[in-house]
Order: sequence, then structure tokens, then C-alpha cells
Amino acid sequence: MSMRTLLVGGCLMVGAFTLGAQPQEGDKIETSPHAAALELVFKTQAARIRAVDTENWWHDVKERTWSVRRPFSPGYIDSTYMFEVSYRIDGNEAAAWLVDTRKKTVELRQPKAK
Repeated sequence: MSMRTLLVGGCLMVGAFTLGAQPQEGDKIETSPHAAALELVFKTQAARIRAVDTENWWHDVKERTWSVRRPFSPGYIDSTYMFEVSYRIDGNEAAAWLVDTRKKTVELRQPKAK
């Protein structure tokens, strides 16, 4: 077998592998339901978030964390689309919501006491 045949064959194999590894047209990556819950909060609760976060968020160094979880496992009651979302500033819960991603509702709830 000539060197040229090996080189062409190798290039074809690499090309085929590369094409096969690419997402195919029409393939869609599933969006996280947790991300959908956060997105609803971000879209509908900007005023509330600003009201509870009175710091200069452009310059302070406080940690801000978001938590998303289902209130309970799906079972007798279908909690597939139900989420509790909380916003913490330096470890203290500043705001919390109950979110239903199916109904696209966001309900403010009282932050949990320490």
C-alpha cells in the first residue's frame, strides 16, 4: 500500500469521524426544567430581586446564590413542574418563590427563618 493511499485513507477516516461527532441538524438539546424555573423568576421578579438586594451589586463582593429544587418527589401528587426557588445573599435567604413551569406562574413566599 502506498504512502499516498494511507494518507488519503487516514484523512477520510478523520473526516468521517469529525462529521459523525457533530450535532445533526434538527437535534435539540433538552433544556433543564430547573433552568426554566429560574428563567421565569428572572423574567417576572426583577423588581423584587432589586428590592431585597439593596447593595451596590456592581462593586460589592458578597456571594449570591440561587437554589432550585422540587418541594417533593413526583408521586401521588405530580410535582414534575413545581419548584422552590430561593435567592441568597452571603448565605442569608433574601427571597423565595414557588414556581410552576407548566402554568408559568411565580408566587412569592416568605423566606425561611434561620
